[in-house]
Amino acid sequence: MSNDKRSVSTDALETLGTIIDSSAERDAIHLAVEPVVAAEKLYPGQDVGFVVGGVGKTSSPLGIVDPFLKAPVQPGEVFWLVVYPRQITSLRHVWSHPAFPEAVDAKSKKIAEAWLRQFLADGSPSYDEIMERARGGTNVTNFGYQIEYREVPNDFYDHLETLTGRKFTDRPSYFHCAC
Repeated sequence: MSNDKRSVSTDALETLGTIIDSSAERDAIHLAVEPVVAAEKLYPGQDVGFVVGGVGKTSSPLGIVDPFLKAPVQPGEVFWLVVYPRQITSLRHVWSHPAFPEAVDAKSKKIAEAWLRQFLADGSPSYDEIMERARGGTNVTNFGYQIEYREVPNDFYDHLETLTGRKFTDRPSYFHCAC
C-alpha cells in the first residue's frame, strides 16, 4: 500500500509552458503527437504548422518539432509533431494484448472498405455478400452459384481483417462456385 496522499489528478498539463512555483511536484503528462513530413529544414523544438508540402514555419503553428531530436529534420523526413498542450479535444490510450483483436482506427476502416468496394465493383460477388459471409464466419470465396472465377489477392483478406477484426488464415487465391 502506498503512503502517497497526492491526488491522481494533475496540474502539470495545466501549467506546462508557463513558469511554475516551488509547490509543483513530480508528475507525468500526456502530449498529442502526429507523424508528419518536413516541408523544409526544421529544428528540434521549433514552432511549426501545416504548409504546402507538409509541415514547416507558419504564422499559425499547431505545435513543435520533436524537442528530443539531436539534429535538424531535413525536407522530406518524417518526425513527431508535438501538439501544443491544451489544444486537443480528445485523448485515449491504444493498447495491445494477444487475446484481443487490434484496435483499428476509422481512417483504416474507410480505406479498407473503399478498396473492397472497388475490387468487388462488378457485383459478382457483391460487397454486401462478402461482408455478410466475413462477419458470419462463412467461407468468403466459395459460392453456391455460378460466379466469375477470378484471383483473390492477399490484400483482399487484409482489408477484410481490418473491417471485421477476424483473422483469415485460410486464404484461397480465387473465387469459385460450390460445384
